[in-house]
Amino acid sequence: MTFVSRYAALALLALPLAAPAMEAQEDSGCATYAAPEQAVIKRFTASSLAEPGGAEGAAPAPIDTGTAYRATLSPQHGFAFAAEPGRHTLADGAYAGAFVFHTDQAGPYRAYIDDASWVDLVDQEGALVPSEDFGGRHHCEALRKFVVYSLDADRDYVLQLSGGTRQQVRVLVQPDRS
Repeated sequence: MTFVSRYAALALLALPLAAPAMEAQEDSGCATYAAPEQAVIKRFTASSLAEPGGAEGAAPAPIDTGTAYRATLSPQHGFAFAAEPGRHTLADGAYAGAFVFHTDQAGPYRAYIDDASWVDLVDQEGALVPSEDFGGRHHCEALRKFVVYSLDADRDYVLQLSGGTRQQVRVLVQPDRS
């Protein structure tokens, strides 16, 4: 058996071993999300999404809970945050944004985004709201991450993004029904 044919035979033997690794890599993406996130992916990949409007200067753009948006972030350098981000992110080439929403009911809410931005939630007093849970998939372009917060009823909150890698992001805040 020549060196080339031995090499080819070894390569063919390795294929069954490589297949599970390739499948695992594919499964690390969007398909591994649970049903609630699959519904968000479906909404995020719709042909048209609302764009938040009404932000004046440094004011956060108003959004409605339960509505998926395609938002344009601003260059982070010089961005006026509602509160200092909970994680230091480099501003060079990064994007940031802020969105204000109102809660009708108390309970857990999920904030979803399709970018690797750092996600903070700021209450009416300007304090960061601690997260209850989070999740995400590095290899899912349709839905990169979600963060869960326990919120009070009849309050305004600011969803704050920092350290973003893209200027256009999809965002959704809704009561957690899972």
